[in-house]
Amino acid sequence: MKRALLAVLVLAFAVAAPAQESRSFNPIARPAAPSATPEGAVRISPPIPVPRDRVEGVVNSIANAWTARRLQSMLAASFPNRDQLSDALVSAQQKDARLRVTAIQGWQVIDQYRQGGRIVSKLNVTVRTQVEFNDATGFQRRDGTNEWVVTIRGRGDQP
Repeated sequence: MKRALLAVLVLAFAVAAPAQESRSFNPIARPAAPSATPEGAVRISPPIPVPRDRVEGVVNSIANAWTARRLQSMLAASFPNRDQLSDALVSAQQKDARLRVTAIQGWQVIDQYRQGGRIVSKLNVTVRTQVEFNDATGFQRRDGTNEWVVTIRGRGDQP
């Protein structure tokens, strides 16, 4: 009887032993991320919603700048390949091409901070556009859905 009880206890312990084993996890070392907020700026949390008319105004300004071939003036100095994009648009874009905004599907505030009495908002905007132009085959229309990252500098307490 003692042997049977001992055998049952040994089997029970053998089955339960792996379940009790645990491993320690060591975090992977990495450098601290640099702050995305400029010096002297104070992050706003939770972000203040940006009104639709402000977003529409910025999106239409970008579309008009593309049509007038002065998009480079709208791009940030830190925009990757800024000069190459401008050169490509001038050389590859049809002379009578027009960028038309058909819809703004939505926008989301990525970052927002107060700096020098102004609110600066960085937004991700989903824009449906249509490029219209004439070529040898006639009138052409190309639809597209784009994600634009735009920065809006508000006036006073308005984003």
